[in-house]
Amino acid sequence: MRLSLAFRIAAFVIGIAALAPSAALGTSQSVVIRNFTFVPQTATINVGESITWLNNDGITHTATANGGAFDTTAIPASGTKTVSFGVAGTYAYHCSIHPTMTGTIVVLGAATPAPTPPPTPRPTTPPTAPPTAPPTASQSPSPSPSASPTPSPTASPTPTTSPTPITVPTSAVSPSAPVGAGPNLGGGPGPLVAGGGIALAVGLGGLAFYLYRRK
Repeated sequence: MRLSLAFRIAAFVIGIAALAPSAALGTSQSVVIRNFTFVPQTATINVGESITWLNNDGITHTATANGGAFDTTAIPASGTKTVSFGVAGTYAYHCSIHPTMTGTIVVLGAATPAPTPPPTPRPTTPPTAPPTAPPTASQSPSPSPSASPTPSPTASPTPTTSPTPITVPTSAVSPSAPVGAGPNLGGGPGPLVAGGGIALAVGLGGLAFYLYRRK
């Protein structure tokens, strides 16, 4: 008697929890069968979770899916049966012994995690160009001193001495008398005149030469 009372209290507590305003989500949800009713009539779970039916009536009941997805078979009085759900969907079920008893199991799909935003690319720091060495000023080759041309000695012009024309006076020579038979001057005045003329001509020639040299 005391054991039966304790069991009924435990079943009552489970029923109160099952009658919460909204069906609680958990790894295992409980549905209490009491007074030929599934309480709560609609239970909601997530994919991978399960439903446990607890029979508080004094007779046997079942929880059988309308589409044949699951079937607890007979749940004896004060007995339990658990079914796990791996596929999301809405499953209507009933008691195959008492068809007026109906209920619904809603299985929610796994929550899709919010897409992870792509990592913000780090700003690419442009590579620091190595310091450019200042250009080395190329040393301009020192111009080689040009050898100053050695002045060629200018030859001093040789004074040209204009030759003074020398005119040789021509002695006035009287033409020789043609050789031939002629008068025999003998010892007459003819030879004397001729000799005087020659002397005069020579003297005049010498005077002319002298005067020429005096210029």
